[in-house]
Amino acid sequence: MSASDVRRLRIAASALALGWVLSTASAAAAEPTPPEREAARTLLLSGREKRKNGQLMGALEDFERAHAIMRVPTTGLDLGKTQQELGLLVEARTTFLEAARHPAKANESRAFKRARKEAKQLADEIAPRLATLTISVSAEARVKLDDADISSSSINVPLKVNPGKHEIVASLADDEKRETIMVVEGETKTVEFTLAGAPPPPPGAEKPPGSEEPRAETSTSSLVWIGGGVAAVGLAVGAVTGLMAFGIHGDVASRCQGGTRCPEGTHADIDRGETLGTVSTVGFVVAGVGAAVLVYGLLNPQQANAPKPDAPPAEARRPRWIAGPFGVAGTF
Repeated sequence: MSASDVRRLRIAASALALGWVLSTASAAAAEPTPPEREAARTLLLSGREKRKNGQLMGALEDFERAHAIMRVPTTGLDLGKTQQELGLLVEARTTFLEAARHPAKANESRAFKRARKEAKQLADEIAPRLATLTISVSAEARVKLDDADISSSSINVPLKVNPGKHEIVASLADDEKRETIMVVEGETKTVEFTLAGAPPPPPGAEKPPGSEEPRAETSTSSLVWIGGGVAAVGLAVGAVTGLMAFGIHGDVASRCQGGTRCPEGTHADIDRGETLGTVSTVGFVVAGVGAAVLVYGLLNPQQANAPKPDAPPAEARRPRWIAGPFGVAGTF
């Protein structure tokens, strides 16, 4: 189906909607007459036959006229199905929802109940297939979507549209932009237009260059290097002296009888081993302290260019002299 055919279908659907609105008042006052009911029944059967033979445009016309007369779930269901087959998903969903929400009556036929239920199901199935189109342009612009005017309240708002080709025209003063787009089922797309003569943004919407507040940059704290150095030295000392203490302990143990009776010559080695063990313990404690300082420095970096407090106003910086009982006092 060509773009011109789609536009004609939309125009026809809009005219039908207007006819429905105009006929609502009279429909509320009186039910269709027997001749009108017979005419609607004939149109309904004719439309079904045309749709069966692939004559969708003719079927659409018959169903529109039948539904304009009756406005019941059965005529709405046939009209919506034909609109759906023609690719008019937005119009079809609107028709299905109208049929599904048709007020139920106590003495209505089963056909109405089945049509209402089927229409609700078809409306739900169509919803995810609709494409979403947002036309981003100045609110003062005039916008047309497929030859139909778009109200200002619908600009910059996601609109549900039929999948396929769409032509958008945006104009403001003497500037006009035109764009043809293609959307597929379920797709979301935004089309932006920049028109000459669009009003500038309101004051304060954009800050002038250089007016932004400076961001505080951070640098590695000196505590990281101090703590890391202390931790490394403490760990090295603790490890070396600990290994030496273990070596001395093993040597003395081999020279003692039963591990308790040691010759007099081993006493100096025992004292030296105990001293090295104490030094090793202290070294590991120092390493732990250095590691704690290192972690604290990592979690608290220095502020490289922290904002300075505002200077006091000029009035506050002026010298003031106050006379008192013990002389004259001043503030600077």
